[in-house]
Amino acid sequence: AASDPVVVKGGRSALAVFRRVEGGSSRLSPGARVQRGDEIRLGYRSGGVGFGAIVSVDKLGAVTQHLPASGQRAVALGQGDLVLLESAYELDAAPGWERFYFVTSSVPFELGPVRRAARAVAGLGSEDRVPALNLPPTLEQYSFSLSKAR
Repeated sequence: AASDPVVVKGGRSALAVFRRVEGGSSRLSPGARVQRGDEIRLGYRSGGVGFGAIVSVDKLGAVTQHLPASGQRAVALGQGDLVLLESAYELDAAPGWERFYFVTSSVPFELGPVRRAARAVAGLGSEDRVPALNLPPTLEQYSFSLSKAR
């Protein structure tokens, strides 16, 4: 299910989240505690699927598009065990959580519906229950939630 923890293994698509630490980065587990100013780096495994996008949304409804960094359509996914996005993302002070959604498909798709779906679920659920995005069944989705320190 979309709310299950995402683990990178096997041939399936997956989302990985890292926090920058002194001397490198540390892989985070779903529900990890983070705080304002933490630098987050995202990665994914395509699982052989051709196209995808990654967005995040905080509890207040601010949606950030990470993959692609700009544009209106999903991009061709890199293949391999783990593809890291080039830039890190600094967390803001919005309370509650930061949720990341990796949406994939065998064909290109528009990102407007993905961003709107993420905004629609921003305040729903809880720190450990991540709601699925309301997207067409042709799109697969994988989620990862971080808990923001109060």
